[in-house]
Amino acid sequence: MRRVIIAIVLLAVGLLPCNGQARAQGGENDVEEIYLGRSVRHGRVVPSDFCAPTKTGFAPALEDQLSIHSVSVRPSDGRMTDTDAKSIGEMRVCIGQAMDPTLLGTYTEGQFNGVAFTGIGDCRLVRGNLPEEGLLTHRCFLALSGLPEPYVGGFLVSSSLYSRTPFGTESSPPGYAQAGVLIIRLWKKRLP
Repeated sequence: MRRVIIAIVLLAVGLLPCNGQARAQGGENDVEEIYLGRSVRHGRVVPSDFCAPTKTGFAPALEDQLSIHSVSVRPSDGRMTDTDAKSIGEMRVCIGQAMDPTLLGTYTEGQFNGVAFTGIGDCRLVRGNLPEEGLLTHRCFLALSGLPEPYVGGFLVSSSLYSRTPFGTESSPPGYAQAGVLIIRLWKKRLP
């Protein structure tokens, strides 16, 4: 009988409305910020001294310049409705081939919304010529560091699609959101 009473009390406590202190994205003691964005490639060059192996940890083959743009999402279903709302930052990316031909070492320095970061990780080729001939899809993961106070870390993940047109927002074939759709998560130290 005692176990039944304890179970009922625990169930009732679990059904009480939350006071909001455990919420993400909106309290006094926020510990996480989440941003959605889109990256657009504007340039690609032979790697400069910026991509030196002593800095990146690998021998880069390419150096890209990208801009970061805010996006709009429909609240009713999460569908992206505007992929170029406003320019909010830029990235300089060093890319190098790993032993696995589908894996690219990635080193990035950039800023968005005035928040400087360094990102280290990799990008993996997902598929070529899908969903159409001439398209290349890959995903990237970067651990973020070098962030200003109050941030203590974070990561950036992307789902990217590149077409026969290597730069800018217009894909060839048309109709795709070139290049990357980004999720950026930043963490802050919890206040006492």
